[in-house]
Amino acid sequence: MLSQTLKEFWLSEKEANVYLACLELGHAPVSSIARNINENRVTTYSILKNLVKVWIAQTLIKNKSTYYSVISPDKLLKTREMKCENFKSKLPEFMAISHKFDNKPQVQFFEGIQWVKQAYEDILSSQTKNISSFLWVWSVSKNLLEYLNLQFLPQRIKIWIHAKVLLCSNDQKADYLVYNKKSKQALTQYKVLDFDFINLYNEINIYWDNKVLFVLFWEDEMSALIIQSKKLHDSLQSIFDLNWFIADKCLAQEKKAKTISSLQKKKKKSSKKSS
Repeated sequence: MLSQTLKEFWLSEKEANVYLACLELGHAPVSSIARNINENRVTTYSILKNLVKVWIAQTLIKNKSTYYSVISPDKLLKTREMKCENFKSKLPEFMAISHKFDNKPQVQFFEGIQWVKQAYEDILSSQTKNISSFLWVWSVSKNLLEYLNLQFLPQRIKIWIHAKVLLCSNDQKADYLVYNKKSKQALTQYKVLDFDFINLYNEINIYWDNKVLFVLFWEDEMSALIIQSKKLHDSLQSIFDLNWFIADKCLAQEKKAKTISSLQKKKKKSSKKSS
């Protein structure tokens, strides 16, 4: 919906409705705009007043009455782009203020699927191009999985962020490959830790050089936690690297065992033929 798109441009729902009504009506008095959006006149006037302040709406005096109109969508887009560029130019100054508190852990909590998606977006702004993840596939909700596959993953590939993923059981391997059919093209390496005593019912992402994202997947617990701490990041990265090494060794032993078993079967077959 167009109103939803406008809300993503930092307009409130009522401001978006007023903007669309003005586009449709052209120059119109407050009463006409209010009727169009089924809102009272006082509230509509207040919204228009705010839009005038931010140069989205403008006024015209006609027969001693005030008429309102709004800037065209392409001008609105250009205005927002200019503001984004301005903000981007000031980003180093904002980050300098933020870095004053780098020695203290910073915690952000996100609740509900829309906010959990916002937490994942933080990974896409990563200054480093690598993520390390502990993952439990089975508990991911359908809605979140759709977002991860259709939006998050393509965007991660587009900006060239590589992922190393540790799955917590061999049984999940097939399901994970369904979601990542082309894992190499998806810039993803994965390994399996298949031990009965490992129970991980969520996801842990280690990224940037100082951030960790914890995600609870269950519908009744849908939430995320971002902790910015260099020490916590490095500690969990060390644990991840150790488990990645263990998974490598386990895979090598498994291959070796299969090779030995295959050779033994061939020997048995050849000895039977010779006898």
